[in-house]
Amino acid sequence: MKAKGFKLVSAGLLMLVALTLFGYAKEDVTLTIMWADWEPAHLLLKLAKDFTKETGIKVRGNFVPWPQYHDKMFTEFASHRTSFDLCLPDSQWIGEAVEGGHLLDLTDWIKERVDLNNYPDMVMRSYGEYPDGSGRYYGVPGLLDFVLFAYRKDLFDDPKEKAAFKEKYGYELGVPETWEQIRDIAEFFTRPDKNLYGIALWQAPLATAGLVDEFLGLFWSKGGRLWSGREKKKVVGYLNDEAGSEAAKLWAELYKYHPKGAANYSVSEALTAMQQGLVAMIATYAAFYPALLDPEKSLYHDKIGFFTSPAGTDPSGKKHHYVQLGGQGMSISAYTPYKEECKKFLEWWLREETQWKFAEAGQITPDKRVVENDRFLKLAPINKVVRESLPLLRDFWEIPEYNEMAEYMSRKLNQACLGQITPKEAMDDIAKKHEEILRARGYY
Repeated sequence: MKAKGFKLVSAGLLMLVALTLFGYAKEDVTLTIMWADWEPAHLLLKLAKDFTKETGIKVRGNFVPWPQYHDKMFTEFASHRTSFDLCLPDSQWIGEAVEGGHLLDLTDWIKERVDLNNYPDMVMRSYGEYPDGSGRYYGVPGLLDFVLFAYRKDLFDDPKEKAAFKEKYGYELGVPETWEQIRDIAEFFTRPDKNLYGIALWQAPLATAGLVDEFLGLFWSKGGRLWSGREKKKVVGYLNDEAGSEAAKLWAELYKYHPKGAANYSVSEALTAMQQGLVAMIATYAAFYPALLDPEKSLYHDKIGFFTSPAGTDPSGKKHHYVQLGGQGMSISAYTPYKEECKKFLEWWLREETQWKFAEAGQITPDKRVVENDRFLKLAPINKVVRESLPLLRDFWEIPEYNEMAEYMSRKLNQACLGQITPKEAMDDIAKKHEEILRARGYY
Protein backbone atom coordinates (compact mmCIF):
# COMPACT_ATOMS: atom_id res chain seq x y z
CA MET A 1 0.00 0.00 0.00
CA LYS A 2 2.77 2.44 0.89
CA ALA A 3 4.70 1.69 -2.31
CA LYS A 4 1.59 2.04 -4.39
CA GLY A 5 0.75 5.37 -2.72
CA PHE A 6 4.27 6.63 -3.30
CA LYS A 7 4.03 5.74 -6.99
CA LEU A 8 0.69 7.59 -7.28
CA VAL A 9 2.07 10.70 -5.58
CA SER A 10 5.19 10.63 -7.77
CA ALA A 11 3.10 10.29 -10.89
CA GLY A 12 0.94 13.21 -9.75
CA LEU A 13 3.96 15.40 -9.12
CA LEU A 14 5.41 14.55 -12.50
CA MET A 15 2.14 15.44 -14.18
CA LEU A 16 1.94 18.76 -12.28
CA VAL A 17 5.50 19.64 -13.32
CA ALA A 18 4.69 18.77 -16.92
CA LEU A 19 1.50 20.83 -16.92
CA THR A 20 3.35 23.77 -15.41
CA LEU A 21 6.17 23.57 -17.93
CA PHE A 22 3.74 23.54 -20.82
CA GLY A 23 1.66 26.40 -19.38
CA TYR A 24 -1.54 24.50 -18.59
CA ALA A 25 -1.37 25.17 -14.85
CA LYS A 26 -0.67 28.89 -15.21
CA GLU A 27 -2.58 31.08 -12.72
CA ASP A 28 -5.57 32.88 -14.18
CA VAL A 29 -4.68 36.52 -13.41
CA THR A 30 -7.14 39.40 -13.55
CA LEU A 31 -5.89 42.93 -12.97
CA THR A 32 -8.29 45.53 -11.57
CA ILE A 33 -7.86 49.20 -12.46
CA MET A 34 -9.31 51.93 -10.22
CA TRP A 35 -10.11 55.21 -11.93
CA ALA A 36 -12.84 57.81 -12.07
CA ASP A 37 -16.04 56.73 -13.80
CA TRP A 38 -15.79 58.64 -17.06
CA GLU A 39 -15.22 58.06 -20.76
CA PRO A 40 -11.38 57.78 -20.69
CA ALA A 41 -11.63 54.92 -18.16
CA HIS A 42 -14.12 52.97 -20.25
CA LEU A 43 -11.96 53.47 -23.33
CA LEU A 44 -8.91 52.16 -21.45
CA LEU A 45 -10.84 49.01 -20.57
CA LYS A 46 -11.83 48.57 -24.20
CA LEU A 47 -8.23 48.97 -25.40
CA ALA A 48 -7.04 46.55 -22.70
CA LYS A 49 -8.63 43.71 -24.65
CA ASP A 50 -5.53 43.89 -26.85
CA PHE A 51 -3.36 43.40 -23.76
CA THR A 52 -5.43 40.38 -22.71
CA LYS A 53 -5.21 38.88 -26.18
CA GLU A 54 -1.43 39.27 -26.13
CA THR A 55 -0.70 38.11 -22.57
CA GLY A 56 -3.70 36.15 -21.37
CA ILE A 57 -3.99 38.54 -18.40
CA LYS A 58 -7.53 39.80 -17.98
CA VAL A 59 -8.34 43.38 -17.03
CA ARG A 60 -11.41 44.80 -15.34
CA GLY A 61 -12.38 48.24 -14.04
CA ASN A 62 -13.38 49.59 -10.66
CA PHE A 63 -14.64 53.01 -11.69
CA VAL A 64 -15.83 55.47 -9.06
CA PRO A 65 -17.76 58.76 -9.51
CA TRP A 66 -15.43 61.73 -9.29
CA PRO A 67 -16.82 63.15 -6.00
CA GLN A 68 -16.12 59.85 -4.20
CA TYR A 69 -13.00 58.83 -6.09
CA HIS A 70 -10.28 60.20 -3.79
CA ASP A 71 -11.87 58.96 -0.58
CA LYS A 72 -12.60 55.51 -1.99
CA MET A 73 -9.00 55.06 -3.13
CA PHE A 74 -7.39 56.29 0.08
CA THR A 75 -9.77 54.39 2.33
CA GLU A 76 -8.56 51.21 0.65
CA PHE A 77 -4.95 52.36 0.87
CA ALA A 78 -5.36 52.91 4.61
CA SER A 79 -6.36 49.26 5.06
CA HIS A 80 -3.14 48.12 3.33
CA ARG A 81 -5.31 45.82 1.21
CA THR A 82 -6.67 47.17 -2.06
CA SER A 83 -9.34 45.72 -4.32
CA PHE A 84 -7.37 47.16 -7.24
CA ASP A 85 -3.92 46.47 -8.67
CA LEU A 86 -3.45 49.58 -10.80
CA CYS A 87 -4.79 53.07 -10.19
CA LEU A 88 -4.78 56.51 -11.75
CA PRO A 89 -4.54 59.05 -8.90
CA ASP A 90 -5.09 62.70 -9.77
CA SER A 91 -1.74 64.43 -10.21
CA GLN A 92 -1.85 66.29 -6.88
CA TRP A 93 -2.57 63.09 -4.91
CA ILE A 94 0.80 61.47 -5.57
CA GLY A 95 2.51 62.99 -2.52
CA GLU A 96 -0.26 61.79 -0.24
CA ALA A 97 -0.06 58.29 -1.75
CA VAL A 98 3.76 58.02 -1.65
CA GLU A 99 4.06 59.41 1.89
CA GLY A 100 1.65 56.69 2.97
CA GLY A 101 3.69 53.96 1.29
CA HIS A 102 0.78 53.05 -0.96
CA LEU A 103 2.44 53.08 -4.40
CA LEU A 104 5.08 50.76 -5.77
CA ASP A 105 8.45 52.43 -6.39
CA LEU A 106 9.00 52.17 -10.16
CA THR A 107 12.28 54.09 -10.36
CA ASP A 108 14.54 51.22 -11.47
CA TRP A 109 11.92 49.77 -13.80
CA ILE A 110 11.32 53.15 -15.47
CA LYS A 111 15.06 53.67 -15.96
CA GLU A 112 15.26 50.29 -17.73
CA ARG A 113 12.00 50.26 -19.68
CA VAL A 114 10.78 53.83 -20.30
CA ASP A 115 12.27 56.40 -22.65
CA LEU A 116 11.74 59.63 -20.72
CA ASN A 117 12.42 61.64 -23.88
CA ASN A 118 8.92 60.70 -25.04
CA TYR A 119 7.36 63.00 -22.43
CA PRO A 120 7.78 66.61 -21.29
CA ASP A 121 9.64 66.89 -17.99
CA MET A 122 6.61 68.45 -16.28
CA VAL A 123 4.44 65.47 -17.23
CA MET A 124 6.81 62.95 -15.67
CA ARG A 125 7.31 65.12 -12.61
CA SER A 126 3.59 65.58 -12.01
CA TYR A 127 2.38 62.10 -12.86
CA GLY A 128 5.19 60.01 -11.45
CA GLU A 129 7.96 61.75 -9.50
CA TYR A 130 7.94 62.37 -5.74
CA PRO A 131 9.33 64.33 -4.05
CA ASP A 132 9.63 66.86 -6.84
CA GLY A 133 13.17 66.76 -8.24
CA SER A 134 14.10 63.57 -6.37
CA GLY A 135 14.36 61.28 -9.39
CA ARG A 136 12.13 58.71 -7.64
CA TYR A 137 9.16 57.58 -9.71
CA TYR A 138 5.87 56.00 -8.64
CA GLY A 139 3.85 56.32 -11.82
CA VAL A 140 3.89 56.79 -15.57
CA PRO A 141 1.80 59.17 -17.72
CA GLY A 142 -1.85 58.13 -17.88
CA LEU A 143 -4.32 60.72 -19.16
CA LEU A 144 -3.02 64.16 -20.10
CA ASP A 145 -5.33 66.97 -19.05
CA PHE A 146 -4.91 70.72 -18.79
CA VAL A 147 -6.89 73.96 -18.82
CA LEU A 148 -7.91 75.32 -22.22
CA PHE A 149 -10.44 77.88 -23.43
CA ALA A 150 -13.56 77.44 -25.54
CA TYR A 151 -15.17 80.34 -27.38
CA ARG A 152 -18.14 81.21 -29.57
CA LYS A 153 -16.82 81.39 -33.13
CA ASP A 154 -20.07 82.93 -34.38
CA LEU A 155 -19.54 85.94 -32.11
CA PHE A 156 -15.80 86.31 -32.69
CA ASP A 157 -16.18 86.04 -36.48
CA ASP A 158 -19.17 88.36 -36.86
CA PRO A 159 -18.09 91.36 -39.01
CA LYS A 160 -20.23 93.82 -37.02
CA GLU A 161 -18.79 92.60 -33.73
CA LYS A 162 -15.27 92.79 -35.10
CA ALA A 163 -15.76 96.37 -36.28
CA ALA A 164 -17.29 97.49 -32.99
CA PHE A 165 -14.54 95.82 -30.98
CA LYS A 166 -11.75 97.44 -33.00
CA GLU A 167 -13.36 100.83 -32.65
CA LYS A 168 -13.53 100.47 -28.86
CA TYR A 169 -10.22 98.73 -28.09
CA GLY A 170 -8.00 99.64 -31.03
CA TYR A 171 -7.08 96.12 -32.14
CA GLU A 172 -8.69 93.23 -33.99
CA LEU A 173 -11.12 90.90 -32.26
CA GLY A 174 -9.68 87.40 -32.41
CA VAL A 175 -8.37 84.58 -30.30
CA PRO A 176 -6.81 86.33 -27.27
CA GLU A 177 -3.06 86.02 -26.79
CA THR A 178 -2.86 87.66 -23.35
CA TRP A 179 -4.95 87.74 -20.19
CA GLU A 180 -5.49 91.45 -20.71
CA GLN A 181 -7.12 90.66 -24.06
CA ILE A 182 -9.27 88.07 -22.27
CA ARG A 183 -10.45 90.91 -20.02
CA ASP A 184 -11.20 93.22 -22.95
CA ILE A 185 -13.15 90.57 -24.84
CA ALA A 186 -15.06 89.53 -21.73
CA GLU A 187 -16.03 93.14 -21.08
CA PHE A 188 -17.07 93.66 -24.71
CA PHE A 189 -19.45 90.70 -24.82
CA THR A 190 -21.03 91.32 -21.40
CA ARG A 191 -24.57 92.39 -22.27
CA PRO A 192 -26.93 91.56 -19.40
CA ASP A 193 -29.92 93.03 -21.25
CA LYS A 194 -29.39 90.34 -23.92
CA ASN A 195 -28.58 87.62 -21.37
CA LEU A 196 -25.04 87.39 -22.71
CA TYR A 197 -21.88 87.53 -20.59
CA GLY A 198 -18.21 87.63 -21.45
CA ILE A 199 -16.74 84.67 -19.63
CA ALA A 200 -17.27 81.81 -17.19
CA LEU A 201 -14.33 80.61 -15.11
CA TRP A 202 -14.42 78.16 -12.23
CA GLN A 203 -15.03 80.29 -9.16
CA ALA A 204 -16.25 77.72 -6.62
CA PRO A 205 -14.30 77.77 -3.31
CA LEU A 206 -13.25 74.13 -3.68
CA ALA A 207 -9.87 72.41 -3.46
CA THR A 208 -10.59 70.30 -6.55
CA ALA A 209 -12.47 71.49 -9.65
CA GLY A 210 -12.61 74.94 -8.09
CA LEU A 211 -11.13 78.39 -8.46
CA VAL A 212 -7.47 77.46 -7.97
CA ASP A 213 -7.50 75.07 -10.95
CA GLU A 214 -8.07 77.97 -13.34
CA PHE A 215 -6.53 80.86 -11.44
CA LEU A 216 -3.00 79.46 -11.44
CA GLY A 217 -2.53 79.69 -15.21
CA LEU A 218 -3.14 83.43 -14.89
CA PHE A 219 -1.08 83.67 -11.70
CA TRP A 220 2.01 82.01 -13.18
CA SER A 221 1.69 83.85 -16.49
CA LYS A 222 1.68 87.14 -14.58
CA GLY A 223 4.93 86.14 -12.87
CA GLY A 224 3.39 84.73 -9.70
CA ARG A 225 5.17 82.24 -7.43
CA LEU A 226 3.52 79.84 -4.99
CA TRP A 227 6.61 79.78 -2.77
CA SER A 228 10.34 80.39 -2.77
CA GLY A 229 11.13 76.93 -4.15
CA ARG A 230 10.74 73.27 -3.28
CA GLU A 231 13.67 73.38 -0.83
CA LYS A 232 12.68 76.14 1.61
CA LYS A 233 8.98 76.53 0.67
CA LYS A 234 8.72 80.08 2.07
CA VAL A 235 5.45 81.70 1.03
CA VAL A 236 5.14 85.16 2.60
CA GLY A 237 6.79 87.69 0.31
CA TYR A 238 6.56 85.34 -2.65
CA LEU A 239 2.93 84.35 -3.28
CA ASN A 240 1.75 87.79 -2.17
CA ASP A 241 4.38 89.86 -3.94
CA GLU A 242 3.49 92.48 -6.55
CA ALA A 243 3.10 89.90 -9.33
CA GLY A 244 0.81 87.69 -7.27
CA SER A 245 -1.29 90.62 -6.13
CA GLU A 246 -1.66 91.91 -9.69
CA ALA A 247 -2.80 88.46 -10.82
CA ALA A 248 -5.45 88.37 -8.07
CA LYS A 249 -6.60 91.86 -9.03
CA LEU A 250 -7.07 90.83 -12.68
CA TRP A 251 -8.91 87.66 -11.64
CA ALA A 252 -11.33 89.67 -9.51
CA GLU A 253 -11.84 92.12 -12.37
CA LEU A 254 -12.75 89.26 -14.71
CA TYR A 255 -15.48 88.20 -12.30
CA LYS A 256 -17.45 91.32 -13.25
CA TYR A 257 -18.10 89.78 -16.66
CA HIS A 258 -19.55 86.50 -15.38
CA PRO A 259 -23.22 85.52 -15.27
CA LYS A 260 -25.07 86.07 -12.01
CA GLY A 261 -24.42 83.32 -9.48
CA ALA A 262 -21.03 82.43 -10.95
CA ALA A 263 -19.35 82.47 -7.54
CA ASN A 264 -20.14 78.75 -7.27
CA TYR A 265 -19.28 77.76 -10.84
CA SER A 266 -17.37 74.52 -11.28
CA VAL A 267 -17.18 71.99 -14.13
CA SER A 268 -20.83 71.48 -15.01
CA GLU A 269 -21.91 75.10 -14.51
CA ALA A 270 -19.26 76.48 -16.86
CA LEU A 271 -19.98 73.84 -19.49
CA THR A 272 -23.72 74.55 -19.30
CA ALA A 273 -23.15 78.28 -19.67
CA MET A 274 -21.34 77.67 -22.96
CA GLN A 275 -23.76 74.98 -24.15
CA GLN A 276 -26.69 77.36 -23.61
CA GLY A 277 -24.99 80.35 -25.24
CA LEU A 278 -24.90 82.35 -22.02
CA VAL A 279 -21.21 83.30 -22.38
CA ALA A 280 -18.70 84.09 -25.10
CA MET A 281 -15.80 82.16 -23.48
CA ILE A 282 -15.14 79.57 -20.80
CA ALA A 283 -12.09 77.83 -19.41
CA THR A 284 -12.28 74.13 -18.63
CA TYR A 285 -10.12 71.05 -18.45
CA ALA A 286 -9.55 69.62 -21.91
CA ALA A 287 -11.00 66.21 -21.03
CA PHE A 288 -14.47 67.78 -20.80
CA TYR A 289 -14.46 69.28 -24.31
CA PRO A 290 -16.69 66.60 -25.94
CA ALA A 291 -19.71 67.86 -23.96
CA LEU A 292 -19.43 71.21 -25.77
CA LEU A 293 -19.60 69.59 -29.20
CA ASP A 294 -22.40 67.12 -28.45
CA PRO A 295 -25.51 68.19 -30.41
CA GLU A 296 -27.75 66.54 -27.81
CA LYS A 297 -26.29 68.71 -25.04
CA SER A 298 -25.03 71.89 -26.69
CA LEU A 299 -27.16 74.42 -28.61
CA TYR A 300 -23.95 75.85 -30.05
CA HIS A 301 -22.12 72.58 -30.77
CA ASP A 302 -21.24 73.70 -34.31
CA LYS A 303 -20.15 77.20 -33.30
CA ILE A 304 -17.53 76.46 -30.64
CA GLY A 305 -13.77 76.69 -31.08
CA PHE A 306 -10.83 76.26 -28.73
CA PHE A 307 -7.67 78.19 -27.90
CA THR A 308 -4.63 77.88 -25.66
CA SER A 309 -4.66 79.52 -22.23
CA PRO A 310 -2.97 82.90 -22.89
CA ALA A 311 0.31 84.47 -21.84
CA GLY A 312 0.88 87.34 -19.44
CA THR A 313 3.48 89.84 -18.31
CA ASP A 314 4.90 90.47 -14.85
CA PRO A 315 5.26 93.95 -13.28
CA SER A 316 8.67 94.39 -14.94
CA GLY A 317 7.18 93.78 -18.39
CA LYS A 318 8.66 90.28 -18.80
CA LYS A 319 6.44 87.80 -20.63
CA HIS A 320 5.48 84.45 -19.10
CA HIS A 321 3.28 81.70 -20.47
CA TYR A 322 2.07 78.76 -18.41
CA VAL A 323 -0.87 76.37 -18.61
CA GLN A 324 -2.34 74.59 -15.59
CA LEU A 325 -1.78 70.83 -15.76
CA GLY A 326 -4.42 68.31 -14.67
CA GLY A 327 -4.80 64.65 -15.49
CA GLN A 328 -3.62 61.45 -13.92
CA GLY A 329 -0.63 59.18 -13.90
CA MET A 330 -0.88 55.39 -13.82
CA SER A 331 0.54 53.67 -10.74
CA ILE A 332 0.72 50.22 -9.14
CA SER A 333 -0.74 49.55 -5.70
CA ALA A 334 1.98 48.59 -3.23
CA TYR A 335 -0.38 45.89 -1.96
CA THR A 336 -1.11 44.00 -5.19
CA PRO A 337 0.16 40.41 -5.45
CA TYR A 338 0.51 40.92 -9.21
CA LYS A 339 3.32 43.45 -9.38
CA GLU A 340 5.07 41.91 -12.41
CA GLU A 341 1.81 41.57 -14.31
CA CYS A 342 1.06 45.21 -13.57
CA LYS A 343 4.44 46.23 -14.96
CA LYS A 344 3.61 44.32 -18.13
CA PHE A 345 0.42 46.35 -18.37
CA LEU A 346 2.31 49.64 -17.95
CA GLU A 347 4.74 48.60 -20.64
CA TRP A 348 1.85 47.80 -23.00
CA TRP A 349 0.13 51.09 -22.14
CA LEU A 350 3.21 53.17 -22.94
CA ARG A 351 3.72 51.66 -26.39
CA GLU A 352 3.39 54.15 -29.21
CA GLU A 353 0.80 51.92 -30.87
CA THR A 354 -1.42 51.97 -27.77
CA GLN A 355 -1.09 55.74 -27.39
CA TRP A 356 -2.13 56.22 -31.02
CA LYS A 357 -5.26 54.14 -30.42
CA PHE A 358 -6.05 56.22 -27.34
CA ALA A 359 -5.63 59.44 -29.33
CA GLU A 360 -7.59 58.14 -32.32
CA ALA A 361 -10.54 57.58 -29.97
CA GLY A 362 -10.49 61.29 -29.09
CA GLN A 363 -8.55 61.14 -25.82
CA ILE A 364 -5.42 63.08 -24.87
CA THR A 365 -1.94 61.62 -24.69
CA PRO A 366 1.24 63.44 -23.59
CA ASP A 367 3.40 61.13 -25.74
CA LYS A 368 5.50 63.39 -27.96
CA ARG A 369 5.82 60.63 -30.57
CA VAL A 370 2.10 61.10 -31.15
CA VAL A 371 1.53 64.78 -30.37
CA GLU A 372 4.37 66.02 -32.59
CA ASN A 373 3.16 63.99 -35.57
CA ASP A 374 0.95 66.13 -37.85
CA ARG A 375 -1.52 63.26 -38.16
CA PHE A 376 -2.40 63.93 -34.53
CA LEU A 377 -3.77 67.37 -35.42
CA LYS A 378 -6.53 65.81 -37.52
CA LEU A 379 -7.83 63.48 -34.82
CA ALA A 380 -9.69 65.94 -32.57
CA PRO A 381 -10.63 69.65 -32.69
CA ILE A 382 -8.58 70.45 -29.57
CA ASN A 383 -5.36 68.79 -30.73
CA LYS A 384 -3.73 71.98 -32.00
CA VAL A 385 -4.24 73.36 -28.50
CA VAL A 386 -2.84 70.13 -27.02
CA ARG A 387 0.35 70.53 -29.03
CA GLU A 388 0.70 74.22 -28.14
CA SER A 389 0.05 73.59 -24.44
CA LEU A 390 2.33 70.60 -23.93
CA PRO A 391 5.59 72.60 -23.41
CA LEU A 392 3.78 75.23 -21.28
CA LEU A 393 2.41 72.94 -18.57
CA ARG A 394 2.92 73.59 -14.88
CA ASP A 395 1.35 71.93 -11.83
CA PHE A 396 0.76 73.07 -8.28
CA TRP A 397 1.61 71.49 -4.92
CA GLU A 398 1.77 67.69 -4.84
CA ILE A 399 2.55 67.47 -1.14
CA PRO A 400 -0.07 65.85 1.14
CA GLU A 401 -1.20 69.29 2.33
CA TYR A 402 -2.32 70.36 -1.16
CA ASN A 403 -6.03 69.99 -0.35
CA GLU A 404 -6.01 72.36 2.61
CA MET A 405 -3.83 74.87 0.77
CA ALA A 406 -5.94 74.84 -2.40
CA GLU A 407 -9.23 75.13 -0.50
CA TYR A 408 -8.02 78.17 1.45
CA MET A 409 -6.71 79.89 -1.67
CA SER A 410 -9.98 79.26 -3.52
CA ARG A 411 -12.05 80.56 -0.59
CA LYS A 412 -10.07 83.76 -0.16
CA LEU A 413 -9.99 84.63 -3.86
CA ASN A 414 -13.71 83.87 -4.05
CA GLN A 415 -14.20 86.45 -1.29
CA ALA A 416 -12.16 88.94 -3.29
CA CYS A 417 -14.34 88.37 -6.36
CA LEU A 418 -17.44 89.05 -4.25
CA GLY A 419 -15.93 92.27 -2.90
CA GLN A 420 -15.73 91.04 0.69
CA ILE A 421 -11.96 91.65 0.84
CA THR A 422 -9.49 93.21 -1.60
CA PRO A 423 -7.36 91.05 -3.90
CA LYS A 424 -4.25 92.20 -2.01
CA GLU A 425 -5.81 91.21 1.32
CA ALA A 426 -6.71 87.83 -0.15
CA MET A 427 -3.14 87.12 -1.23
CA ASP A 428 -1.71 88.30 2.11
CA ASP A 429 -4.11 86.01 3.98
CA ILE A 430 -3.29 83.06 1.71
CA ALA A 431 0.47 83.51 2.11
CA LYS A 432 0.22 83.61 5.91
CA LYS A 433 -2.10 80.62 6.07
CA HIS A 434 0.05 78.53 3.73
CA GLU A 435 3.09 79.14 5.90
CA GLU A 436 1.08 78.17 8.97
CA ILE A 437 0.08 74.90 7.32
CA LEU A 438 3.62 74.10 6.20
CA ARG A 439 5.10 75.01 9.58
CA ALA A 440 2.58 72.85 11.42
CA ARG A 441 3.53 69.89 9.20
CA GLY A 442 7.23 70.30 9.95
CA TYR A 443 8.49 71.68 6.63
CA TYR A 444 10.33 74.41 8.59
